[in-house]
Amino acid sequence: MDRRSFIGLAGLYPVCALLPGSCQAQGQTPSGKQLVLAGDYGYEQQSIRNLEAGTTVDARNASFTVANSRNSDPGAMMGCDEGTLPVNRYPVVIRNCPGVHFVGGRFDGQVPLTSDWRDTYCNSAALLVRDGTANATIEGVRVRRCWDGIRLAERADGFHLKGCWLSEVRDDAVENDYLLSGTVEDCLFDGCFSGISVDPASNERDGTGETVRIDRTLIRMHAFLSKGEITHQAPIKAVDQSPRLRITGSVFALTSANMRGLRRLERTWQLTIESRDNALLWLPDEPIPPALPLPPSGFRLLTGADARGYWNKAYRQWVAAHQDVARFTDEAL
Repeated sequence: MDRRSFIGLAGLYPVCALLPGSCQAQGQTPSGKQLVLAGDYGYEQQSIRNLEAGTTVDARNASFTVANSRNSDPGAMMGCDEGTLPVNRYPVVIRNCPGVHFVGGRFDGQVPLTSDWRDTYCNSAALLVRDGTANATIEGVRVRRCWDGIRLAERADGFHLKGCWLSEVRDDAVENDYLLSGTVEDCLFDGCFSGISVDPASNERDGTGETVRIDRTLIRMHAFLSKGEITHQAPIKAVDQSPRLRITGSVFALTSANMRGLRRLERTWQLTIESRDNALLWLPDEPIPPALPLPPSGFRLLTGADARGYWNKAYRQWVAAHQDVARFTDEAL
């Protein structure tokens, strides 16, 4: 077994069949046991599937590379599918692992940050949860410079994201385009084009009977080049058939005076069925544009220097309170 293979705790997870880049449970496994990932997996995708319900996957000492483009500067003449660079568009994929608890993991991205969004759109997510993985808990994950951060796909309802730190996200920090019920709790999304997406690719999906709870979560938008403009989307990318929203103790920070997604922001407020102890921060020095939909009660609105001071304090407090979340070597501990 090389160091990039899945490592089970000795004697506790004896029936893990080791396939290239894959771990699949065979037969009956002891309940309440762990699967441990350790070391640098680089560009090798790890596919975790068919684990016994409630298994913990301990990735606190594991690192992964996420890369979606075959060249470092995709453009109209040479898209992200052209070139010689290695790609690893889905470093960790979890399938058919109901109640899985995935803890830790450091995902270092090589997704281009300065090229246009449309030229960089080779679909990718650092962590993909799908296919019968209901009631998954994803805790303490550290991701930067990715396309999408965490993606919840078909039959991954009841998800719980907790204490995760994502930064420099070119698209969605969390993609929930299957409109599933779930919770985003105590997370830091620091610099994303779109915060949480609940925008289905298919008009046949209807999430109006579902609920997403956003609790004690900090979301700061960041403007990237998209369709010829430096801009960003809304903290919640919503449509009329998106799930209802419960937003408590959370902070949404807008950074671009010409942000897109004003209609999506309006839908966000319309979909919100609970709102308390929140803050909406307008970080630019420019005045709030008249077209910006203002939040419902339960949001405190701050602008300019006051907003930036509020964000900086909230950010520092979150980072100081989460010393167990993995850091990159160029980050202060």
